[in-house]
Amino acid sequence: MPRRPALPVVLLLSLSSALLLGAAPPAATGAASSAPVTLRWKVPQESLGYAYTTEDTDPQGGRMRVDLSSLKSQGVSVGKRRQLFTIQQPTQAEMVLVLTPKPSGDVAAKVVVTRMDMPKARRPSKQDQAMAKAMKSMEGTVQLRGSLTPSGLVTSDLKREQRNLLAFMVELPTKPVSVGEVWTHSADLLKMGGRWQGEHEVLNRVELVALEREAEGRTVAVIDFTLAERHDGKFEHSDPSKSMPGMMEMSYVARGEFLVEEGRWRRIAGQMSTLSKGLMTGNTAQRFVMVPLAPIPAEVLAAE
Repeated sequence: MPRRPALPVVLLLSLSSALLLGAAPPAATGAASSAPVTLRWKVPQESLGYAYTTEDTDPQGGRMRVDLSSLKSQGVSVGKRRQLFTIQQPTQAEMVLVLTPKPSGDVAAKVVVTRMDMPKARRPSKQDQAMAKAMKSMEGTVQLRGSLTPSGLVTSDLKREQRNLLAFMVELPTKPVSVGEVWTHSADLLKMGGRWQGEHEVLNRVELVALEREAEGRTVAVIDFTLAERHDGKFEHSDPSKSMPGMMEMSYVARGEFLVEEGRWRRIAGQMSTLSKGLMTGNTAQRFVMVPLAPIPAEVLAAE
């Protein structure tokens, strides 16, 4: 399957705009040394907590429409398979990331959902009510557990979406990096399945854009993340006339501020967007920010 190195200019411009709007560089007194710097997590014994908050750019919440007409479903009539159902996205959500040191030197991580706000409708459908109930039931639960190296490399065998989420929260470069150096991220944004045939474009770029020395003497590593993936093609069917054209595009743009001596993020902020047509149709975008949380609520520490 062909792989081209760059995404369309329109998408690149939108990614750049999102980055400029999503996070500002830290206030600093001047540039630190240009020598390579090693970025590593330094997690205290009492654990390290972060609040990760997302907000949909649409006040009504994003929606993903799913068309089942091209799928075979035993015992279900064609008419019913043609019916669309809608997946409603939360308007706001909050998770807490808890990092705890392990005797091996690695770090244990767990992510607990603490808030899930769904759109309010005057006459919600049964489907919307069921979705809201399911989302609310996630509050107070552990959504994933994982293990990572001090460089933030996720070593646990997790589902792709779970691994991506954790990696976006914790991943650092595995080797020393200098200002202006570029590397790739481990996230795998999209998986189209075996029936998909088409072309795709990938952009995966992480850069150390600055090392700033604060008045307090702390060194701040400013890191920009620009990841995007786009697929154009079709979902094949045994009957070629029933193959469904489609497109899916996902992007993640963020800026992180890592405190070098303290070994922790001060802040990550940005935007994640998804655009799709065909089997799934939607256009959603969520702004997110992750900041330290101290103290970590007792109910989060106790969540199993």
